[in-house]
Amino acid sequence: MGKQYIATVGRPSYQKNPFFFVDVIRGVHERHPDILFYLLGVGFHSPDLDAMKLRIKSYGLEDVVVLKEWIDHDTTMKYVENSVMYLTVSRYEGLPLAVIEAMALGKCIVASDVVGNIDCVRDGYNGRVLSLDVEVFVNVISDLLDSPEQIEIYGKNSRKLYEEEFDIKKRIGMLEDIYYNVSGRY
Repeated sequence: MGKQYIATVGRPSYQKNPFFFVDVIRGVHERHPDILFYLLGVGFHSPDLDAMKLRIKSYGLEDVVVLKEWIDHDTTMKYVENSVMYLTVSRYEGLPLAVIEAMALGKCIVASDVVGNIDCVRDGYNGRVLSLDVEVFVNVISDLLDSPEQIEIYGKNSRKLYEEEFDIKKRIGMLEDIYYNVSGRY
């Protein structure tokens, strides 16, 4: 079996907070040198990729961080499905589809406390929602890695929350209800 890893999806850009991400990796690696980090979707327009690679190299993390270029959706989901947990450290989000997909796959989510993420992750239920503080992320991720049973509980709750609130069929019904209420017709 291959090494365990934590997955995230998103190109290295200001929104996705790549330097913070690398700083978190550095801290987690000091406590859990066996864990890898996969950044999926390092696309053609990744404005911070070169600087991120330099930081990875300066920290000696070249064998810890796996940067995957554009891959098809099914392959991306396989990587997320096989990960220990899903991590997002974004500065801001709209509706974070990658988080919702990770929830559908039953993953424990560790997310930054920003709009979008807080609409998907219930702190202490299906993962953790954290302030953008490197030490906070390092401590929470490390504690979770020391508690695989908690990761499993959060993962099961992610799937349950996805089915209850984010399944497309239910969402369409909710949207129809809004339209009917606004239009005054039933």
